[in-house]
Amino acid sequence: MTLRLLLPPSVGSARARARGELLDQSLRADLAETVEIDVADGYADLGDRAERGDADLVWMPPTVCARLEPNLRGVFKCVRQGKTSYRSAIVVRKDTLTSLAQLAGKRAAWVDRLSVGGYLLALSELRDRGLVDGLRDQRFHGSYPNALDALLEGQADFAAVTVRDGTPSALRDALAAFGGKTAAEELVGIHVTRETPNDAIGLTRALDPKRAERIARRVFEQKGARARAAFCLALDAEGFVRAIAGEYAELRRLIAHE
Repeated sequence: MTLRLLLPPSVGSARARARGELLDQSLRADLAETVEIDVADGYADLGDRAERGDADLVWMPPTVCARLEPNLRGVFKCVRQGKTSYRSAIVVRKDTLTSLAQLAGKRAAWVDRLSVGGYLLALSELRDRGLVDGLRDQRFHGSYPNALDALLEGQADFAAVTVRDGTPSALRDALAAFGGKTAAEELVGIHVTRETPNDAIGLTRALDPKRAERIARRVFEQKGARARAAFCLALDAEGFVRAIAGEYAELRRLIAHE
């Protein structure tokens, strides 16, 4: 049988081919199945195709997980740096602002309307405090580096970045990764949001229940399995943890509110 895997557009066609070869060899060995890999045109296309059953396995960003979770056979969150969740940090230039209350009347540099770490989580915190309507300007820059550049150049007063947890080291790592040495040295955090689940692999309803459970058990839950190790390498993950039913419900609420 052939297992159809759908990847997000951020992977790119060249990386998708390389990962496909790796997964194909491993799944042939562990499941006696070949792998067919495709890359979605965008996140909306990824969600639509998964919903239609055009793929058996889908690597989903959290926003797509939130949309599809109730209709999937299973969801396995990626583990990175020992964690299956992440947060958003609201950052400003040094010696400017020190609290969320001071963001009233200020300018925001967001990433994208569907970016969890670069928009949705931070916006929810501001909305809870009645600060959103008072913002002077909100602009979307398409990526974390672009949003941080806008902040560093004085085009905005604050931005938001995804962080693995609420520690100072996690914020420094994120700023350095997204904005380089300048961002790590010149930006500081004034608030870290609540956590939300990581991206995940979803088993769609194109799989019959028995086949889905076999894949879940042999690939994502069996430590030491060759296929599991291949998926870890392909998805830059340390492992996988089965999501609890409804784990992405809060994120669905944030998206619907937006």
